[in-house]
Amino acid sequence: MKLFVLKWKVRRTLAFSIHDLAVILGDEITSVDLVPIFNGFLKDLDEVRVGVLKHLYDFLKLLPVPQRREYLPRLKEFLSTDNIRNWRFRWELAEQCILLCELFTASEVSEHIVPVAMMLAVDKVADVRCMTYKLLGVILRSLRDEERLLQGFVNDLIEGLALSYRWTGRHAFAVLCQHLLQEDGLQDAASLERFAKDFLPSLLALGSDSVPNIRLALARTLTQSVLPIDYMTSTQNPHCDDVLRIFQALQADKDSDVKYFANLPSGAVPLCVSRVSASELV
Repeated sequence: MKLFVLKWKVRRTLAFSIHDLAVILGDEITSVDLVPIFNGFLKDLDEVRVGVLKHLYDFLKLLPVPQRREYLPRLKEFLSTDNIRNWRFRWELAEQCILLCELFTASEVSEHIVPVAMMLAVDKVADVRCMTYKLLGVILRSLRDEERLLQGFVNDLIEGLALSYRWTGRHAFAVLCQHLLQEDGLQDAASLERFAKDFLPSLLALGSDSVPNIRLALARTLTQSVLPIDYMTSTQNPHCDDVLRIFQALQADKDSDVKYFANLPSGAVPLCVSRVSASELV
C-alpha cells in the first residue's frame, strides 16, 4: 500500500483502525505487512498520529515481545506535536502509558515510561497532569517488587517534583500524594508505612513553601486524604506530630484560601481542583 499517495484524512481513518485490522489479519501478517504502515503513521501529521496513539496499547499487545520492545524508545516522540497547544495528545499519551505498563517489565517501565511520566506530571494543562497522577500510581505498583527500581523512582519523584524550583512541580507532588492515598486506596498497614517513610516528610515540608498555591494543595491533601486515615495521626506513624503541627499552622495561614481549605470537612473538595477564591466555594 503506497500510503504517501493517500490523502491525510484517509490515512487518519486507517490509523484509527489499524489495530482492528491486526486482529483480523493475525500475528504473522501484522508483523510483516502492518508494522511498516504503522511505523509510517508514527511520522505522519498529528491528525494521523493521534489515531495510532489512541490505540497504541491495542496494537502493541498483538506484536511479539521483541518487536513490541522496539517501540519503547519511541514513546517520547509523542511528546512533540505540530501544535504545542494540542494538549489532548499528551493526555492520550498518559492514558496509553497506564495501559502499557502491563506489557513491559519493571526495568523497561523504569527506563522508558518513567521519563515520559515525569515530563507529563508538570504539564501546563491540568487535565494532562491529573491523568499523569494516575500513571504515576500505576508505575509505583509496577515497580513494587523491584526495590532498587522502586526506590529510584521515589527519589525521582522527590527530586523532580517535591524539590523542584518550579512551583508547578511542588504542586504536582502534593496532588500526587493525595491521589496515591485517595484514588489508589493505600489502606493496608504496609502501604501506609511505606507512604509515611517515602513521601510524607517531603509532603509536610511544603507547609513552609512561599507560594500560597503549594500550601493550598497541601492543606487539601491533608484534609481530604491524610487526616481521615487513623494511622497518620497515631503514634504508629513516626511523623504524626509533624502532621498535626503543619495542619494547625495551615488552619491559621495568612492566605485566606489556604486557611479556608485547611478548615474544610473531609470530602468537600475533589481531586485536581484548581485554585479559586474562598468566596466562590461558599
